[in-house]
Amino acid sequence: KDGRGTLVMSSGSQNVAGQNLLRLVSRASSLVSELLRLSANVPPVFVNPTALDQWYDLIIFDFRYFVNQDLYETKIEDNTDLFSKDAQFKEHHASILQRFYNLFEGMYKYVKDLQRYIADVDDGVYIQVTMESLLQDEEGRQLMCESLYLYCVMLLLMDHLIEGPVRERLIVSHLRNKGHKDLPLLDEVCKLCKTTGFSRNALKRPNNYPEEFFARFPFPSNAVNMVISRLRTDDVYNHIRSYPLPEHRSVALSKQASMLYLILYLQPRVLHSEFAVMREIVDKHFPDNWITTTYLGFTVDLVVEWDRYKAARAAIANTVAPQNVQALTCYWDKIADIHKELQAFLNEGVLTEEFILENTQKLLNCARNCNVTLRWLLLHTTTKVKKIAEIVNSKGNTDRILMLLLDAAQFEFVFKKILTNLLEQKNQRWEDHRRDASERMKELGEFFSGQKELTRVKPNKPLEKWFHGISNQINSLDYNDSVAAGRKIQQLVQALEEVEQFHQIETSLQVKQFLLDTRDLLSKMLRVCNITQRVLDVIVIVSDLSYAWEILKNSEYVVLLQEHIKKEPTVVLKLRSLLEKLSSILNLPVVRIEQAQSQDIRSVSEYYSNELVTFARDVLVVIPKTVFLNLDKVIDLQTRVMVELPTKMEKDKAKDLAQLQHRMTLAKATHGISTFTEGILAMKETVFGVIQVYPKELLEDGIRHELVNRLSIALHRTLQFSVPPKMDELQARLKQLSDTLDGYCRSFQYIQDYIRMQGLKIWQDEFMRIINYNVEQECNSFLQISDFESQYQSRQIPIPNFPRTDKTSINFVGRLGRELLAHTDYRKTLYVDAVGAWYDAATNRELVTNDTFDSLLKGVSVFGLNGLDKFYCFMIVKLHRDLLRVLEDKAHQKALNAVLEKFQSAMHPPSKCVGNLKEYEQFVATLKSFWPRLLETVCECGQLQLIRKHIANTLYLSCKSESTLLACTLDVFNKSLLKDIQAHYKDPQHMPYPDPSSPLLPELSKYLEAAGISNPFLKIYVTTQPLLYFAEFMFLFLLSQIDKFSYSPLLGTLVWTRKDKNPHDLTAFCVGILTLLKQFHFDHTQRFIAYVAQYIRSVIFACRDNKLAEYPPSAVALSLFLVQFIKYGDIPRKVIEGYIPPMIFDIYQNALV
Repeated sequence: KDGRGTLVMSSGSQNVAGQNLLRLVSRASSLVSELLRLSANVPPVFVNPTALDQWYDLIIFDFRYFVNQDLYETKIEDNTDLFSKDAQFKEHHASILQRFYNLFEGMYKYVKDLQRYIADVDDGVYIQVTMESLLQDEEGRQLMCESLYLYCVMLLLMDHLIEGPVRERLIVSHLRNKGHKDLPLLDEVCKLCKTTGFSRNALKRPNNYPEEFFARFPFPSNAVNMVISRLRTDDVYNHIRSYPLPEHRSVALSKQASMLYLILYLQPRVLHSEFAVMREIVDKHFPDNWITTTYLGFTVDLVVEWDRYKAARAAIANTVAPQNVQALTCYWDKIADIHKELQAFLNEGVLTEEFILENTQKLLNCARNCNVTLRWLLLHTTTKVKKIAEIVNSKGNTDRILMLLLDAAQFEFVFKKILTNLLEQKNQRWEDHRRDASERMKELGEFFSGQKELTRVKPNKPLEKWFHGISNQINSLDYNDSVAAGRKIQQLVQALEEVEQFHQIETSLQVKQFLLDTRDLLSKMLRVCNITQRVLDVIVIVSDLSYAWEILKNSEYVVLLQEHIKKEPTVVLKLRSLLEKLSSILNLPVVRIEQAQSQDIRSVSEYYSNELVTFARDVLVVIPKTVFLNLDKVIDLQTRVMVELPTKMEKDKAKDLAQLQHRMTLAKATHGISTFTEGILAMKETVFGVIQVYPKELLEDGIRHELVNRLSIALHRTLQFSVPPKMDELQARLKQLSDTLDGYCRSFQYIQDYIRMQGLKIWQDEFMRIINYNVEQECNSFLQISDFESQYQSRQIPIPNFPRTDKTSINFVGRLGRELLAHTDYRKTLYVDAVGAWYDAATNRELVTNDTFDSLLKGVSVFGLNGLDKFYCFMIVKLHRDLLRVLEDKAHQKALNAVLEKFQSAMHPPSKCVGNLKEYEQFVATLKSFWPRLLETVCECGQLQLIRKHIANTLYLSCKSESTLLACTLDVFNKSLLKDIQAHYKDPQHMPYPDPSSPLLPELSKYLEAAGISNPFLKIYVTTQPLLYFAEFMFLFLLSQIDKFSYSPLLGTLVWTRKDKNPHDLTAFCVGILTLLKQFHFDHTQRFIAYVAQYIRSVIFACRDNKLAEYPPSAVALSLFLVQFIKYGDIPRKVIEGYIPPMIFDIYQNALV
């Protein structure tokens, strides 16, 4: 049978009824897999909103939201900050909320479609198909049971994995994001998903649970009763023939017993009051077991679950009576005998094709006994009742179960592999054996003809004719008619035994050997004929381990496996067999999806296959952990103990410098590393479900996983700083981090040949991923990327997240970036461009220099500096967006435009000199409310830009010294590309612009930023709407602050005057203004310069008219500011000379001298 029953394969209305039911079951299987997938990705904010931040509780609601929606929405809208956070929250979680709602809606649609299907069957919509005929058909019976069973499964799993309050928050959040109009089935979905009061952590479950939960959308009692009756009395899946022994009956019926357990909740009356029915159910399905599974290893203890139901409790009482439980512990005693039998089969050279052909039934019986024992022990050692648990666990421990499981998996793996090979070659083997046997009989016939050369035998016509006849009979054997062929082979073997009694044959050893070989070939044909697909089907059914999936995945068995691998790395080879055995978890959900030819087959198969691979990774993580324990010794030896050999040495010191003892210790540690990797590298390529796994990749992923953990921990623990910030501490932390990372890097390069991996590449890949991920998470306030959506996060090699150590930073990137900002604070420091360093404004002590950035490079490498650079970029973007949001506000914009338009008219044209300088003061005073916030924004932006410039210089110097060829190539390529772009704008028709779809520009940009070939001062960080009077606004702002600066002859630059209690750094101030102007068209910068020049000229004329001996400090400061402005902005001096004559700068310089 190919998996399709008579109902599904029949024609007419029966086919329609069967196909519709099959599609329903297929949908249910897909929904369950999606439920399992999403339950592992519930955003933590919906599980416990207040645990992450108090304000989440103000925007995340459960179903109480429906009582007074307007009240909740008004509270959010009235709070501007809360409204902004709510908008970000909606945008951030829109996609994941959509998936959860689609799941809940899909579950509701499945329930309604199943109810409609049952109603259609009862109403006679499908001609000649009734519920009775449906349940009489083998495939229809299975599908009908599965449809109700999967309904119960999806509701129960939903309530266990996504608890009621979480579901309500998810639905309400999605509603607030989408609106009622886009959710027509909202009321029904809410009815299905509203909280039941159940909680995994609660000691007591709610009354009438889960029957009331299942009854939210009830099914016809008649249909449910008929399904229960079939599950009670029939062998729905025909598994009893795979378990012929009567003591194995409960195992044979275990699959439908799980279904029956859940479907009984659809008719709780049976559990409460039908004592005879419950006794029948227990006697047939639970006579020797009281732990059953609901779905893929989710176990239930019937003693606990049925305690509230009189009939069920009375029925199960006999099974769990102490004397019966004590008798059932005999399964512990069977372990030794079964283990001994398995070891005998697993000895090298025993399980061969010949042995399997001759002992098929014996091997099948061994597999049955082994799996029945394993099932009972794996399930019942999880019992929750203390008294029963003491009896069950009194004779053994989980280690014995694990060793039996590993040997059983290895035995079944070899057995199935050889069986599969025999089945694939069955026809060919049959033909080969038949041909050989026929030719031997033909040769004997020719032998007795007396005409064959080199034979001295008298002709014997009867024997000659008889052997030719046997040869023809052998040739006539039909492979397809195995029954007739088998009887015929037995007759032929008997005839060949009898013919040996003839005197002429009995005296010829050669003829007897021919006859013996022929009988042997015929016997092989008979055994080959007996090997059918049914044998393989039996071993597949018997070896099913899906019932223990959750037990093995989330328990001490993983730890035990790891302990065994530590002791003996070759145990990894048995792990492959265990995973093959566990691949049975694919059978239940995938079979119906495949039969229905659903498009979900790929995603469902990939999900369960990935679960298998994840389990393998969880177990095998012990290997990289052990490798890294040995690697710690290597690191200690290479960084702290051993001294590098000098290029030249004195002969007398050769022995001391050889460091023989240390090298022996190093060799032992290296050998230990290579030994632990041998086991996994000895595994062959394996397919787990639909995913092909390469052992070397598993090992590499494990090593990457452990490396990521250790690097993350080192970065997290080392980069923590005290308050207030201390410069010495920063240097010490960077030195400590540099030594730690350098030790890992050097040791990784050392062992890469012993583990057959590219150690340096792994190091660089993972360190870059850690930095980029942490930068992304630190900047998540405006990136809005969930952890599972991050391109740098990986399920196989996850980057760990650590609790915050301060209120402002999320991880080490934020802490390091803000520590550097604290030491270069524009309110406390002074940047001196001549030496490229920050000095304490109060004490003139040197704080941050180029050496500090060299220490940063050594500590966090090129990737870390690039990460800091990105972090500062995001901070600048945020500053600009916040400022532009204020300026683009309609209320502010209207008032601003009125003042600035008036200012523009008064100063027009910029080439004129303003006679009344007090006009400037009036306009500055009018906009004084904007200046404080703008000053902080400008200076903070300038400070960030200065740090970015130093980072770029450090990266470029490193690239130039470490890879001169790369630096020169990038520089030339960048310049040539810029020239091509410039040529395009000069002649667009003949010089095309680079194709926008080409990755050339973005990829080159990444390389340039990594190599430091960029000028942060000239970057455009945000796209802006045109602001008509932005140049006028920035000029008035400059004019409002310039009086606070004075010239310092000692430093040769402007500094904040001592009288002002809130000092600010002029360089940061200048660069900040430049950066803001760069976000707009260059016309704004030109107009800004024109206004500054106009003011300077106006002051000069005013001084001349008033016959003043000295120029006002504001004019001097503006001229010096303008010099710095064009220097940092890379603006040609000719631009300024178009507004101010060169002689004026000379006059100011003379005045300063």
